[in-house]
Amino acid sequence: MKYNKLFDSIITENNPVGKNLYLMKIQSPDEIISHPGQFLSLLVPDKTFRRPISILNNRAGKLELLYKVKGDGTKYFSTLKSGDSINFTGIHGNSFKTGGRNLLIGAGVGVAPVYYMYSELKKQNIPTLLACGFKDNDEIPAYLKSDFGFITTDDGSYSNKGSIVDYVEGLINDFKPDNICVCGPVVVMKLVSEIAQKYNIFCQVSMEKMMACSIGACRGCVIKINDNGIIKNSAVCKEGTVYDSRVVFYDLEEGGGNA
Repeated sequence: MKYNKLFDSIITENNPVGKNLYLMKIQSPDEIISHPGQFLSLLVPDKTFRRPISILNNRAGKLELLYKVKGDGTKYFSTLKSGDSINFTGIHGNSFKTGGRNLLIGAGVGVAPVYYMYSELKKQNIPTLLACGFKDNDEIPAYLKSDFGFITTDDGSYSNKGSIVDYVEGLINDFKPDNICVCGPVVVMKLVSEIAQKYNIFCQVSMEKMMACSIGACRGCVIKINDNGIIKNSAVCKEGTVYDSRVVFYDLEEGGGNA
């Protein structure tokens, strides 16, 4: 369900949970229904563009957002306190599809949508493995550690050393998934997509782009996709964020932006 409505809501919690990582909880107006892969677009006063933030969870009347402080917008969010009001639009975007056995892969703050998927599948007792990679131990959201079935750190400061990509084939051989969902840096999604194709496993990626309107009008967040043999532009905010990994043209020079 997509609302694409304007809301003012109250922040109930906004605390650091890792290096430059914050967990914000806001009251869910009218008990908003959302799904893994969808996002909210939050207002930053005196800034032209809103900031898209993936939904980490939606439970007990609270929308949970995990965000990393990168630029002016997210720095502003980090200053907000419990009881403050925040303006947002949503719910935006589409969502992940489930399979029989689900391997969920997140890297960095990209763990948010796959964690949401994990929590939903867990409720349904659907076989799921959540595997996530981080730069170092300080970047791991401590309160989520117990839910991660597999963790890597680039420097080896916690658990397995190296990129999460280095371990994907092993996870596939051990867990034997029917479906893979990925969110993280573009290079991670590209490489996991290639591995999934090698093993003939359906794979979905949640693309992250800087956005302006969040409704597909400005075309500022387009990516190239292959639509039945025709190369076209696709607005991530409206036609994504989730795509079949095989249709995406991955721009390795594309960054997540300093939001």
